[in-house]
Formats: sequence, C-alpha cells, structure tokens
Amino acid sequence: MPTFPGFTPISDRIFMRNEDSDPIYTTPEKAPTDHPTTIIIYGWGDGLPKHVVKYVDGYHKLFPAARILMVISSTFGAIYESLEQRTTAMLPIIDIAFPAAADGSEKVILHAMSNTGGIYAAATLNAFQRRHGAGKALPHHFCVCDSTPGSLVFSTEVGRWSRAMTLGTAKVFPWPFGFTQRMWWTLLYALHLLEKAIGREPSGVYSCRVFLDHSMASPRAPRLYMYSKADDLIWWEDVEAQAAKAKSSGYTTILEMFEDSPHVGHMRMHPDRYWSAVERCWKTSMALEDNPKS
Repeated sequence: MPTFPGFTPISDRIFMRNEDSDPIYTTPEKAPTDHPTTIIIYGWGDGLPKHVVKYVDGYHKLFPAARILMVISSTFGAIYESLEQRTTAMLPIIDIAFPAAADGSEKVILHAMSNTGGIYAAATLNAFQRRHGAGKALPHHFCVCDSTPGSLVFSTEVGRWSRAMTLGTAKVFPWPFGFTQRMWWTLLYALHLLEKAIGREPSGVYSCRVFLDHSMASPRAPRLYMYSKADDLIWWEDVEAQAAKAKSSGYTTILEMFEDSPHVGHMRMHPDRYWSAVERCWKTSMALEDNPKS
C-alpha cells in the first residue's frame, strides 16, 4: 500500500489527511457549525499525489477542522474497471466517513476533477447504497466539478481520451507520443466494442446518469462547474451542456468559466478566484439548507 507524508492510507488509492500534518494551519478544537465536516477529493486520471495534495491544502486553509479524503486513480482503470470493481474500490470511503446511514450531522463536499474523478465520485454514490440500502443518497451538500463532465459520444471523444491516457503514461512508455496514443486509441476502441457486445454501460455514461438521479445524488447540493475555453481535453461547450441537463433535472448549478487555463489547471493559474468560488458556493449551499425550497 503506497504511503506519503501527511496522509494515512485507507486503501491503495484512498488517503486521509492527518490532522497534525500542517504545523501552520492548526486544527481548531471546535469547527464552526456552517463548515463542512468531510471533504472528498477525486483526483484527475493519473494525477500524482504531490499535485492533487495541493487541493487538500487549499481546502484545509478554508476549513481547517474538516476531515479530508483524497482519491488517486488511473484513467485506464476508470474506463476498464466494471461498476462492481469501481464500487468495491470506493467502499472504504463509506466505511470511514459514513459508517451509518445519514443522521443529518455530516456536511459533505464532493470535489471531482476530470472525467476520472467524476467516475469514481459516482461509484462512491453507488457504494453508499450498497452499504446502507437502495434509494439512500450519499449525504452531500455541495459538489465541485472541475473540468468535468465532458461529452459522452465515443466517436468524437476517443481521440481526446487516448491523448489524456498518453499524457498520463508518458513516463512509462519511452517511445514517441503518437505511437503511445495510437496504442491507447486501439485499446479504447476494442473496449468500446466489447462493452457494446456484452451490454455493459460505459463508466462515463453511468457517472453522468447517476449524478442526475435524485435517489443517488441529492438535488439539495448545488454544483459548481469550473471549466475553461482553453481546455483541449474537455470542451467548455460540453461542460455547459451537461450543466444544463443537471439544471433541468432539478439541481442548482453555478458556472465558473476561465479563459486561459488548461485541463484541471484553473486552480494553479487562478488560485484566488478558484478558492473564492468554492467558498462562495459553499456559503450558498448553507443558505439553501437554512432556507430550503418549498
């Protein structure tokens, strides 16, 4: 099981931030009642822990008493693994953060980055129901969608998916970039044909579907979409189209579009704007809790 400073490994891909890992930002004895109690960050495909941990640090500065879990996953795993495998992989989150069905005391943020993050966030929703029963939605109050979700049309997306996988495995394969991308493209196409043959729902299609299902994803949790016109992996038009579907399905949506940041690069290029949007929308979520729609 991998380890790195400041975190306790819960599984080979799930890590919990240690309370004493930051000597500057100390954990208060009692958190404000309007702060989140648990934050779950789903890193982008093949994102290295040393990069994803910067989001953990950002959240800890905003909400120092919150328990923060970080999920590290591969793009290939998100596409290749079955729903059963993805759900089983996320069960440790439920056992740590939600050992009992919702009692109203938890205030939870889900933060998904890129399609891989969204796929495993959806698997967590399914894992909650496996532990606590069908029809029980994982209690969360706010969802951040960073550079996700994108288009679900395989024929138009396979090129970008294969490019993302090539970027993520560049250090593994020493040969030319184009050769690696062609390899991943071929593998993705073969998997696509296999899924059609056996009737298996693609992971990206499943994740978008369940995040529009009120019995799995609470409509009381606002969604903040952070995306960019400069993203060459997830087009801004596709994010806005997915956000429109969520809005028409009864979810509160907030759009934060950047002009120049690359895929999952918005926080790196515009940290003040990024974290201000998160904090502002969390306050919106708490206001909705205090004044729910009739």
